[in-house]
Amino acid sequence: MDFAAVRRDSLVRYLRRHVAGEVRFDETSRRLYATDASHYQVQPLGVVVPKTVDDLAVTVQIASELGVPITARGAGTSLSGQSIGPGVVLDCSKYLNRVGEVDVTGRRVTVQPGVVLDQLNRELAPFGLMFGPDVATASRATLGGMIGNNSAGSRSIVNGQTVDHVRGLTAVLSDGTVSMFGALSASEYERKLELRTREGDAYRAAAAVVRDHAPEIVARTPTIQRKVSGYNLASLVGSRVEGRRTSPGQRNGLAPRPSTLDPTSLVPLLVGSEGTLTVTAGAELNLIPKPRHRGLLVPQFATLAAALDTLAACLELGPSAVELMDRMLIELASQQRGLKDTMAAVRGRPEALFMVEFSGDDPADVSYRVHELERRLRGVPGLTAAVPAIEPAVRDPLWNLRSAALPLLFGTVGDRKPVTFVEDCAVAPERLPEFTARFRDILHRHGTDGCFYGHASVGCLHIRPVLNLHDPADVRTMRAIMAEVVQLTLAFGGSLSGEHGDGMVRSEWNRVMFGPVVYEAFRRVKRGFDPGNVLNPGKVVDGPAMEENFRHPPGRPLPTAPTVFDYEAQGGFFRSVELCNGVGVCRKTQGGAMCPSYRVTRDERDTTRGRANAVRHALEASGGVGEWGKGKGLYTVHLFHQNLCSEKHEFCN
Repeated sequence: MDFAAVRRDSLVRYLRRHVAGEVRFDETSRRLYATDASHYQVQPLGVVVPKTVDDLAVTVQIASELGVPITARGAGTSLSGQSIGPGVVLDCSKYLNRVGEVDVTGRRVTVQPGVVLDQLNRELAPFGLMFGPDVATASRATLGGMIGNNSAGSRSIVNGQTVDHVRGLTAVLSDGTVSMFGALSASEYERKLELRTREGDAYRAAAAVVRDHAPEIVARTPTIQRKVSGYNLASLVGSRVEGRRTSPGQRNGLAPRPSTLDPTSLVPLLVGSEGTLTVTAGAELNLIPKPRHRGLLVPQFATLAAALDTLAACLELGPSAVELMDRMLIELASQQRGLKDTMAAVRGRPEALFMVEFSGDDPADVSYRVHELERRLRGVPGLTAAVPAIEPAVRDPLWNLRSAALPLLFGTVGDRKPVTFVEDCAVAPERLPEFTARFRDILHRHGTDGCFYGHASVGCLHIRPVLNLHDPADVRTMRAIMAEVVQLTLAFGGSLSGEHGDGMVRSEWNRVMFGPVVYEAFRRVKRGFDPGNVLNPGKVVDGPAMEENFRHPPGRPLPTAPTVFDYEAQGGFFRSVELCNGVGVCRKTQGGAMCPSYRVTRDERDTTRGRANAVRHALEASGGVGEWGKGKGLYTVHLFHQNLCSEKHEFCN
């Protein structure tokens, strides 16, 4: 008897009887949810699209009883493989996307996990409020995903990370029970510890690791703002180890977050836990005032080192963001027809540029700081130009250029691409110039270079080495680079991840980053919350080797297929399909033209990404030339509709 099939059939029957939402265990759905924006692929057993919190709870309960893993998924924009897994994938974006009543006076709001960040901020705009973190994927990133990842964005130097803005959580525990998490009084906390339930187990496990390992937790926690590697055990020890060099929200009048500073609250532990401890069913969020005015200065430099040497000067005037772009990104942007007017502000082809943003309610103050920084940078070695951009018509397209960085990089034609694996290291900003120089030395020793961009203001650059992940030799180089970068990051007191999380690419390195004592404390907390290891297993702790589960196994010949259209410029049809970057621009629901069919159905099958994935899977399953199209009518429809869409050429690659 095939016990795996019996277990699967039992799960499907139970879910279809008890779940009001959609239960999809068909081959197409499984393949569409096998990838995210990373280079990993794990085909799930099935997909549940819940309509209610009860759907979430029932799904987790029965999956846990049967030992089937559960992976909660937001928009599937994870760069580290956080949102894919071998069991049941929960997609909350289609139905669980309601925003609750806004408490304007208290600056609070409740949201369901599928609410998209841009959607939330549109509803908050009439009140002059916003949610603090502003990720580049705001047009499709869900609040549930941002909570799981502890997302931040470009303006975290003043607005902080998601953890700084989550007041309370409604979460499904690993046995299917639903619990509320937030700040507690001493007596409430004691009662939690006495509960003989899964919730009580979780509180006791958290308390035990603090009791037994507080000194080691303090010693192994980086004292920088941007750190999301591992579990946030420092929050359980207390605020004395939070160690922020910049206090989030000070410039926009925010008080310290109760959930961040109260060691009795498990909220900071859950935020950033990548769905490995609980499944988020709802959240109460703190809000901040939306600045009325913004202005940019775009200083441009002859070398990357010259740019980083001016970082301290850029930070002196209290910017809301300092974003770096290097020559690789500048060149890619210059090739995009939709960015040609924006690129007029870039003088020549500098090796690097900053986008230094100032914001506030006084337009004169914003303008003063833009021009004062311009004055201070005059004569700086390596400066080639400095362009102010205060008017929205000039400023906004420039800022959007930075947001387009990831699709630009992933659209690189050819097998050698800027790869995601060491792209998220964070160090203290004052140490960034030296760290970056030594990082580049590592790349050069391994015969490659990389793209350097990201959040210079908080010491978190996205550095992507150029490698060919189809080539086993380059995969070995990838691992060798990672091993050296881990040691470099430790030497600089940094974090291996500043915002993208551990996922499948960095989890195995947490033992090295935190040492055996703290790593075992991570595992102890995981067991307290999830003794059956069903919640997103293999993330944060006990992760697979970083070179396992690639979308296309290294060394395997690429599939081919006869086509009517010419794909020579992309290196062939399969490489054209691979140009889908997975970051899901096609999931946005407002602005632009992408993707009209998804806007109607809110279904992953109708995104350009979904169609590209369907075609890629069909190619890989077909065995190449001669087999393509046999019994693949559904994939033919996917391909037909995708080729009808002209916008994919602008927004996807």
